Amino acid sequence: MYGPWALADAAWISLALGQEINRAPAQPRDLGQILGSYLALDDPFYKESPEEKLTRLLLRVAGQQFTWQVDDYFELSRAVAILAQTSTPEPLKVIGPDWAQDVLGCSVADYVGLARYIWATVTSVPDLKGRFIPDMMLAPADYSTFTSLRSAAEATAVVERHFVTDADRLRATYRPASDPLLRRYDHNPLRTTPLVAGFGDGYLVPVPAAVLSKASMLGLYYTGGEENLTPRGKAFANDLGPLFEAYVGRQLDLLDNATAFPEIKWQGDKKGENGKSVDWIVVFPDLVLLVEVKSARPNADLRLGAENYAEKLARTPGEAFPQIERTDRLISEGNPAFAQIPPQLPRRGMVVTMEPFHLLNTAELRAGIQRTPNPVTGETIPITTASIHELEHAVTITDTSLSKLLLADPPNGALTLQQLFTGHEFLEHNPVLEEGWKAIPFPGHPQS
Repeated sequence: MYGPWALADAAWISLALGQEINRAPAQPRDLGQILGSYLALDDPFYKESPEEKLTRLLLRVAGQQFTWQVDDYFELSRAVAILAQTSTPEPLKVIGPDWAQDVLGCSVADYVGLARYIWATVTSVPDLKGRFIPDMMLAPADYSTFTSLRSAAEATAVVERHFVTDADRLRATYRPASDPLLRRYDHNPLRTTPLVAGFGDGYLVPVPAAVLSKASMLGLYYTGGEENLTPRGKAFANDLGPLFEAYVGRQLDLLDNATAFPEIKWQGDKKGENGKSVDWIVVFPDLVLLVEVKSARPNADLRLGAENYAEKLARTPGEAFPQIERTDRLISEGNPAFAQIPPQLPRRGMVVTMEPFHLLNTAELRAGIQRTPNPVTGETIPITTASIHELEHAVTITDTSLSKLLLADPPNGALTLQQLFTGHEFLEHNPVLEEGWKAIPFPGHPQS
């Protein structure tokens, strides 16, 4: 077994830089040698200062490997639940009723279902030897469960539009990094287009896991946003903010012993002093939880462990900390806008991110985020950061209250939610995710 991040890098470089002349058929031992060379690549870790090098190495490794180590059920269900089943109080600019058909060529659920079908076919039919052949696989499929795709021709058009590349385009994507030692940590184009044409029948699928990644929220972010290169792409990325905020509210509503209040507008004592609270305030019988939502994801500087990683973290998601502290202060001061929030209960803060900011709850990465004590209490509110995956799990706890877990958090508030889950019981499925999962079609063959 090899990690998909290593396989993806070996496949990309082999396809982009390999030669067609005088090349014998590849053997398993060849792959072993290539991956052995991959593991032997040098790293800036050996050239950096002792106090920085380990943290920066861990950021690179997390950005390189952890994004592959995800739960497919959560990833695919979440994409449908957010983009197709969540509504916002105000209309969005581009994510409207027709956006998926315009951008993807089908509904979100059909797009995710198609990706899941490609992955299932490639990984379950050994005779295909890592290939996906549309004429063989899509033509006999049953499209009755789809909502927008009705034929093999329509499904093939979506596959070719979003999933397919070839050797020439892979060569064109190869750009040596400014630091050659960081190249393997950079974006791999096979995550953008995981099917490769031009190598026999159908499409070669070097890393099947990349097919599912294409249909995740991260993959759809880049597909819908076109990497922020167009006005529509920028508007799509902006729309994800309020949409994700509403989705977090759907998750918080699953808590059966708490009430979630949406963002509160407040006025101060001084003329012109006004603002908004955190995105959600959750009131438990024994705790008030201040939740700020961030749809941003780790940028290239964080993934590559750049020297200015602390500065980047202080801005995103570190910029959420002052908002939590401000709301904490307003409740302590008795601002009338927060009259429905019990001021006597202890308070905790939580920053929820769409993609994990790995290691952010460690003391080393927290050090660059400035904290301000509450002037009324003299204390700094404990704040933890959590990915949406952690929150989706947290709201289904059954043998205790999420509030009790948060109250047991250490004073610095830096323990991850996942660590607090050990030994506790949860629902088998998150109801919001299960609704998303059930909407995903699977085009089984009629004869099966």
